[in-house]
Amino acid sequence: MLILLLGGIFEVAMVYCLNKAEGFKNKFWSLFVIIFSVCSLTCLSYSMKIFDVGIAYSIWVAFGSIGSILLGSLIFKERITKKQLFCMLIIIIAVIGLKIC
Repeated sequence: MLILLLGGIFEVAMVYCLNKAEGFKNKFWSLFVIIFSVCSLTCLSYSMKIFDVGIAYSIWVAFGSIGSILLGSLIFKERITKKQLFCMLIIIIAVIGLKIC
């Protein structure tokens, strides 16, 4: 599970760099987009040796999605609505449900 969490962190780092890359116009940040993407997908690939493919991917997507929303809020000062918080809770519940079923 730790490697999957690490993959989610790399995914959020990739999203941060993607924002900074300005449509891949900024080569410095674009390089980090590629590096973090490779790291994230590598972690996902290794985690698929432990978890079923669908479960691993669902957890990875949930980490990336929720992490990106929180990143947007904390770093880029984007607003999170109550509806978005509710939907993030649904994502968490759904992933837990997939894991325990």
